[in-house]
Amino acid sequence: QALEDQVWDLLHEADKAAEENKEKSQVYDAMAETLGDAWDALIIMLEKRQALLELTSAFFENALEFAVKIDQVEDFLKNAQEFDNIDSLRELLMQQERHTKELLERSLALLNKSQELTQFIEEFKCEGPNANPELIQGAHSSCLKIDNLLEMLQDRRRQLDRFLKHQRQGLEQVLQICLWHQQENQV
Repeated sequence: QALEDQVWDLLHEADKAAEENKEKSQVYDAMAETLGDAWDALIIMLEKRQALLELTSAFFENALEFAVKIDQVEDFLKNAQEFDNIDSLRELLMQQERHTKELLERSLALLNKSQELTQFIEEFKCEGPNANPELIQGAHSSCLKIDNLLEMLQDRRRQLDRFLKHQRQGLEQVLQICLWHQQENQV
């Protein structure tokens, strides 16, 4: 707010100087137009930076949610899953299915957000009069870091998928054996 007040004070001083020097009105008009264009460009750039920050924040929020879910599934797999009967075995299989579904949902949400963010960065780096090699290099570096984080989390998810699939196959075999014994006992 203080900076904005200073800008307004400068603009009022410029208006006052223009009033006092009517013979230079064309120069002052041209300066005012240039200043107005620069101000508009600055506002647009600040709005884009705000959008970039909001998008980046959403990306890291999704990454955190995905990482937390991965940790939860790892804990689920580490803890011995015990079952006393067919119903508890079915419940265990349903828990596995829920975990698998939630992992895929969080994975997809993060993948979509990362694509949205990298696309925004790619477009942002080339826009406006401020496109320079440092900005382009920084944008490239940011995109690589996003891709690396995404790949690391996806590698963990793929590993968990393999463990979940293997465990699920074993539990389904046990369920089939239990159902077979149950049918045999009924006969």
